[in-house]
Amino acid sequence: MAPRAIVPSFSRCQSCSTYTSVFRTFSTFQPNLKYGPESPKFIEVPRPRQSRPPPNRRIKGILPVPRDIFSRRRPTNLTPKYFAAVTPEPSATKGDVKPRGEQGEFVAWKRRMAALRRRNLREGLVGLYDRKKETDRATAARNAFRAAERERLLHEEEREDVRLTSPTVPQSLRQLQRGPLPDPDRDQRIAAKAAMVQIKQAQRAEQRKDSLHTLYMHARDFITTEDQLNEAIERIFVSHPKEFVDSDKGENIWNTGPPDTVQEMLDRVNKAEKKAVDFHEGLAVLTDRRVKRIAEELTGGKMDPQR
Repeated sequence: MAPRAIVPSFSRCQSCSTYTSVFRTFSTFQPNLKYGPESPKFIEVPRPRQSRPPPNRRIKGILPVPRDIFSRRRPTNLTPKYFAAVTPEPSATKGDVKPRGEQGEFVAWKRRMAALRRRNLREGLVGLYDRKKETDRATAARNAFRAAERERLLHEEEREDVRLTSPTVPQSLRQLQRGPLPDPDRDQRIAAKAAMVQIKQAQRAEQRKDSLHTLYMHARDFITTEDQLNEAIERIFVSHPKEFVDSDKGENIWNTGPPDTVQEMLDRVNKAEKKAVDFHEGLAVLTDRRVKRIAEELTGGKMDPQR
């Protein structure tokens, strides 16, 4: 008999084309042909059915912000006077004639509905107020418990197992975690700081006195009246500014020129002026300026400028 692999297709039975050879295994366990031996699912282990949490409901739209009925800005006292103002009783009917028939039934029904609304409003306010007090009490108790627990955890001593298992924390950081670091020179440093503050305040007071004296000296030339303003205008804004000679240039801006710059003032002090007249200036002018500055330092205030 020829092997099955070399049997021609025309001589093979159509009903036996899907035949699989049956062989006997060494185990009575039914192997799972879907997974190989290397797969963790090769041996099927029964697993409990895991319960899934209920899905969150999707609420469409936007819920309105609840109104704060019992606000702290306008405290509400549920007293009979307050209920009388919020839910007033109906006033006396005009006349003794009462409607009859369908109109009378409608009026009676409206009165019953109004009374029911008043009663519901009063009961609702009382219930909401009781619920608010209970909520506030629970919130205050929860906050107090959390604060006490936090303080207890902050001031709790470090456990021995934590101390032994945390050798990488330096001693300085441990001391900082337990409390403030020791400062033996604190009193001396505070005394030195206080003395420095007093010195700074004294210097600031002296500067303020000097500024006030300088302001007093400069205030002599302030224009305070209309006559002084007219005199200054006539003196500065002259009709012919070019008529002044070099010895008397006047106070016009076209003759005096712009004010001195910082560099020009430094050059004047260092005797490095670029102008020949200023460079060959005698020592008398420089001495006069120096003597005036010394006198200002000795007297503690500014002096009048030379005219």
